[in-house]
Amino acid sequence: MIDPRFQEVLEFIEERDENGEPSVSAKIAIKIQAYAQDVDDLRKELAGIENEVSELQAEVDGQSIALHEQSERKTDLVTEAQDAAVRAAMSGSGAGSARLRKQAQATRDRIAEFTKDFEEESNRVAQLTITLEAKKQAVKDQRGMIVRRLNTMSSLADRAGVEFGVELTAPQTQTQSGPRAVAPRVVRRRPRRVRVRRRRAS
Repeated sequence: MIDPRFQEVLEFIEERDENGEPSVSAKIAIKIQAYAQDVDDLRKELAGIENEVSELQAEVDGQSIALHEQSERKTDLVTEAQDAAVRAAMSGSGAGSARLRKQAQATRDRIAEFTKDFEEESNRVAQLTITLEAKKQAVKDQRGMIVRRLNTMSSLADRAGVEFGVELTAPQTQTQSGPRAVAPRVVRRRPRRVRVRRRRAS
């Protein structure tokens, strides 16, 4: 939505000078119209980037929680493997010892596979985080561009306001089909001094 002040300036977009060319006010209005369209496009792009940021942030948060849970599970598996190895070493060489050693080895295999998956997920989260930060920077840049466009539009509107103010306060404004009339110059004259002569007594 365009600022009402900008909308007021756009009313002069069809104004022409005595040669049929766009007036100064019209040229300013044309520039403001172009910037307004640019701002509208930038805002639409910004909305899309902000949606991407929200989705990425939710994904990163979810994956980070999952990684934390996997890290805790890995700690439990390591403890379980160590306990199985200790029990196997203390049980001697019987069938029970073989079963404990097999159990410990199976747990170590699970830890190795678990570690591989954990590293892959960690790398994925790291890449997602990099993308997320890039998107956040893009949001800042996009907002900065919008602010700069709006500042430029404000400067143009101020210039247009000065132009319009001059036209509105002029003694006689320029018409669409003819040159600007010049107000007649008023010449003020000082009144003459009248001398009074006195008669001498005879």
